[in-house]
Amino acid sequence: MAAVALGGASTVGGVGLGYKFGISGRWLVVAIGSGVLLLSLLFAGTIQKLKIYTVSQMLTLRYGSRATEASGIVMLAYTLMLCATSTGAYATIFVVLFDWDRAIAIAVGGAIVLVYSTVGGMWSITLADQVQFIIKTVGIFFLILPFTLNAAGGMEGIRSRVDESFFQIDGIGVQAIITYFVVYTLGLLIGQGHLAARLPRQGGATAGIYCILYGVAGALTVACWPPPRCTSRFPC
Repeated sequence: MAAVALGGASTVGGVGLGYKFGISGRWLVVAIGSGVLLLSLLFAGTIQKLKIYTVSQMLTLRYGSRATEASGIVMLAYTLMLCATSTGAYATIFVVLFDWDRAIAIAVGGAIVLVYSTVGGMWSITLADQVQFIIKTVGIFFLILPFTLNAAGGMEGIRSRVDESFFQIDGIGVQAIITYFVVYTLGLLIGQGHLAARLPRQGGATAGIYCILYGVAGALTVACWPPPRCTSRFPC
């Protein structure tokens, strides 16, 4: 569930927001984690009792068979938005690592995803999510965060290298925070992958808490690492 909710967009985007806005950059991923929490605690039991696996099934159950076509259009638009953010994230990684043209990075990354998901179906995506969860957990919580915290001299070291605005909870702006919760928290409630996951309520709630901690860790890591350029937030 955590790997389904958090992808490249959450990782690259969350860290990028942390670099730009400080600790309040976490709100993007926190909003996603809140959606997973709400889905698990408030709706998971009902969804499991109804034996619903897709958004189409849910709308058909409520509005009849005529809702099937409409639900397909809605989920197509929703999926396109998710694909756009994820594609941009892995393309950015390829550009940084291999100095590729962005169009080539998008084409290569998209081809890889298309091949394994077409050949292996949903099971290959499930296995990929398991691997992604391990990489993200080890990479963020056991490698990047502790090593960078140590290099920065702990929280006191961080405070000595950034200005106080880094720790402002609403530094990204109240409007942006509200937008994240409207788009991502409510969006998670109708996410196809989360309906199909069928996790117990406790498992889903744990995944939601994990997502929130992941967002905080990503934003905090930025303050520990030497910045590539001098800014007002990261003075020379």
